[in-house]
Amino acid sequence: MAQLQPVSVEHSAAAPSRRAGSLGALAVEISLACADAVDMEPRIRAALERAAADPDLLTAEQREPKEDCYARHVVYSDPFGRFTILAIVWGAGQFSPTHAHDTWCAYAVHDGPLRETVYALDATRSKAKPICTTVRNPGYSCFAGAGLEQIHRLGNAGTTPAISIHVYGVERQRISTHVNRVLEIAE
Repeated sequence: MAQLQPVSVEHSAAAPSRRAGSLGALAVEISLACADAVDMEPRIRAALERAAADPDLLTAEQREPKEDCYARHVVYSDPFGRFTILAIVWGAGQFSPTHAHDTWCAYAVHDGPLRETVYALDATRSKAKPICTTVRNPGYSCFAGAGLEQIHRLGNAGTTPAISIHVYGVERQRISTHVNRVLEIAE
């Protein structure tokens, strides 16, 4: 059965002023999108695509991978608790578990490529059935609502680190417990 999977989250230090401008613009755009239920998805995707194209968005610390698991660096936390922005650094061969989301979420590839496998829910067995696997290159973005309609596994099949920028519709303190809904794979 599906369960929440806790993960560790790295908290990063303050950023230089150039980066603060890019990150500030992204935070403002996502904040405005959160207030616009009709156009939330395209506005967040467009903001992420612009941010992912900015080579100065992340600090050197926020680009650091971890050896044992992909690194999740919080780069911005909305003061009203509506969303949190993370940089996820994928070391060679690191992948997420197969999961859906318990909140809305979006991501864009910043430095890649990444490989994503998309699944459909086999409701009779409450397991995920693979549909397709696609390479996601820098600039690619997507958005998904909470629930089992979008199940995927994302990671780095390459030999050098890759980075994606993620936005989750939860406050910073809930990132490690209220985002991913891990699912078993149907065989």
